[in-house]
Amino acid sequence: MKKFMTLAVASILSMSAFAQDVYKQISKIKDYNEAYNLLKSNLSNMSAEQKAKCYNKLVDLAYEKVVNEQATITSNQMAAQLNTKVEPYDTIGLYNAVMQALENGVLCDEFDNQPNDKGKVKPKFHKSNGDRLYPIRFHLINAGIYYQNKDEALAYKNLATYVDSNDYPLFKEQDKSTDASLTQMAYYAARFAYFAKEYDKAEKYADIAIKDTAMADDALQLKLAVMQNQLKSHEDTLNYVNKLKSIYANDENNDMVFSTICSMLISLNDKAGLSEFVKVKLAKDPNNFTALAMSGQANMNEHKWDEAIADLSKAASKQPENVAVLASIGNSYMYKAQEAAERATANGKKLSPEAENAIIDVYKKAIEFLEKAKNLDKEMQYKTVWAYSLYTCCYRIYGADDPKTKEMEALTK
Repeated sequence: MKKFMTLAVASILSMSAFAQDVYKQISKIKDYNEAYNLLKSNLSNMSAEQKAKCYNKLVDLAYEKVVNEQATITSNQMAAQLNTKVEPYDTIGLYNAVMQALENGVLCDEFDNQPNDKGKVKPKFHKSNGDRLYPIRFHLINAGIYYQNKDEALAYKNLATYVDSNDYPLFKEQDKSTDASLTQMAYYAARFAYFAKEYDKAEKYADIAIKDTAMADDALQLKLAVMQNQLKSHEDTLNYVNKLKSIYANDENNDMVFSTICSMLISLNDKAGLSEFVKVKLAKDPNNFTALAMSGQANMNEHKWDEAIADLSKAASKQPENVAVLASIGNSYMYKAQEAAERATANGKKLSPEAENAIIDVYKKAIEFLEKAKNLDKEMQYKTVWAYSLYTCCYRIYGADDPKTKEMEALTK
């Protein structure tokens, strides 16, 4: 037993000596990649304290690169003012070094805060690394901008790291009150995360961006899109609507959330729920454009054409150049005319001249609003909501061979 214990102690001492030897080797290396590879290949034989020392050395190497490139940038700024020669600097090297310094600083801090052999936590590098690394975070923003049209993955990584690093334990003592860029960068990080389909992160970053009054609407819209993209079942949709209602309960003036709830209730075919929701909104705000437009949409879904026209006309009075609303009024008139014709000719009955004239008048009202929508839709963004309807109305009134009908038919293609 004594011999076994002696061997065990000798083994431990040997491992410790080996780890110290690795640190001595790393401390003499000037190249970051060489030091990094040496550490990675020997981590399994090192204590937390030794790992912290080695990771701190990697921070030193990366930070030295940052300082050198920053010095060149500062010197160039002065040279530009004095109209003297500027020196080239390593842009990509700078951005890589900033990321390396931060990543290794976090790992150093993790091991630096683990208990030592006596069970006590006595970090050696926490304060110095926090103080020197927190100020260089702004380079992550520059890197995000630099890479946005070159490498979206790197742009995303840099902006996400900027946002995430705000909560690093390494920086818990730093004064973050002066960081005016966090919420804005969170929004752009959320966009990158959304397109990368990392929806949890996208929602996390969007929640940070929402705190910025200037970014709140865009961030909320992105958050809603993130939530919608995760709907896979009827139950998911119901839960999503309930979440939206919770958001809306805290901000009943938010028309975007109101509109989204209405759209989801329509998709769920919850006619009663939609009707009640819109009714409550209009009782509080009778002239609310969104509520009037949604009420009009709900009435269209119920084939209540006169009610739809009334609501949509009120909405159009608030936004007289809203193409979608004008087209919806035109469509309501068209469907009203079609249903009137169907009723008048039911059971093989022949359409009387008086009934035909009355129906033609309704088609003409439809054309009036559909043409307004067409004329306002300069970029043809909403062509799908007015073009075919306009052609249908012209076909019904003027016939297939009329030049106006032909003109409208061409717009459907």
